[in-house]
Amino acid sequence: MSWKDWNGTRKLRPRSRVIADMSLNFLERKVLCCGHRLIRIPEENDDGTDAFMRTHRPDTTEVETGQVDFQLKATDKIETVGNGKLIRYQAEVAHLHFWYHQVFHPFILVMYDAENHRGYWVDVQAYLDKHAEEFGNALETEAATMAIHLPVSNELNQSAIDQFREILLERTNRIGTKD
Repeated sequence: MSWKDWNGTRKLRPRSRVIADMSLNFLERKVLCCGHRLIRIPEENDDGTDAFMRTHRPDTTEVETGQVDFQLKATDKIETVGNGKLIRYQAEVAHLHFWYHQVFHPFILVMYDAENHRGYWVDVQAYLDKHAEEFGNALETEAATMAIHLPVSNELNQSAIDQFREILLERTNRIGTKD
C-alpha cells in the first residue's frame, strides 16, 4: 500500500484547541473595536501569556506606552459559585506568581464561555492584592493551586477593554512618577 492509497484516520483537532482559538478571536474583536491592537503569542512560546494589547489614544490614534497582558482559559461549561455570581477557576500558584509580578503592565485573566460565546475577566494583580490575607501561605508554594473567582459582572466587552486601558495608564503614570 502506498501513501496515496491510505484511508486511515488523519490527525484530529481537539475541542480544547478549537475553543482556545475562539477565545483569542473573541478577545481580539473586542480589542480591535476599541481601536487597539492584540498581539498573539505563538503557542511554542507558552510562558503563561496568550496575548498582549497595545493601546492607542482614542482621539489621535497615537500608540501609548506599555501593554496589557492576557491569559485566556476556554471552556464549554463555566463553573459558578456564590449563587451564580462568581466564576471559579483553579489556577496554579506558579502561574499566579508570574502574572502578579508583571509590575509594569496589568495582567488580565479571561475565562471564555464557548457555549454562550461570552468572556469574563479579572485583573490578577488587583485580585491577589485584595485577597492576600485569605490565601495565607498558599502563595509560598509553587506546587499548590488556588481558586480564583471572576465576578460574572466582569463581562468582557468594549467597556472592559477601555477599563484595561485605564488600568494601564494609571499604572504607567504611577511608575513613571517614582524617583
